[in-house]
Amino acid sequence: MDEDLIAKKDVLEQTGISYGQLYRWKRKGLIPEAWFIRKATVTGQETFFPREKILTRIEQIRSLKEEQSLDELVPILAPESAPETVKCDDPTLLAPVGAEGRKLMWKDRGYTFGELVALACGAHALRAGTRPAEAKLLVDLVRAAEEVVRAPTGITALLGEKSIDQEGVSVRLTVGVLGHEPVKLDRESRVKHRVDMEKIVEQVKLALRGVA
Repeated sequence: MDEDLIAKKDVLEQTGISYGQLYRWKRKGLIPEAWFIRKATVTGQETFFPREKILTRIEQIRSLKEEQSLDELVPILAPESAPETVKCDDPTLLAPVGAEGRKLMWKDRGYTFGELVALACGAHALRAGTRPAEAKLLVDLVRAAEEVVRAPTGITALLGEKSIDQEGVSVRLTVGVLGHEPVKLDRESRVKHRVDMEKIVEQVKLALRGVA
């Protein structure tokens, strides 16, 4: 999936941060290494970023660092930093899960961080109009991939639909796929729903901070 990119010099100009701040946040892990994209231009090699992600992240850092140090922000914003334990008896209180997530819950309480992320992925699909059974497929896919929750940068979870027509019989199959971008399906399949795992993980961490 092609991303809308923004040059490093434009990031610095639009946000007013310095070169030093940008790379200090990178060293802390607040801005993932994968977001620093080197591309050839007419003037040589330049660094670009995913526009929406970098501008949103800089605004988050600026807002949160008024109350917390950069070291305290690492567990909240660094994609590769996931909490070992969580405190949330009711997952539906978390905005990324919400009331929609109740349809996908398989126990009353005791959800791990990875399970909360899986619920949030399913709720994201439900809000987009996906049927509950298909959203549940997405939940099960993410639940079985704990390593993705721990390292979500560049990972996409998607639901694809494939139509099979043979001997007068037509069948539609929905499949879940998890992988690094660009995630592609065969020509006979279409993407029904796509979830940016890095964004979902971040949303759950921020939501947990709000109910802690």
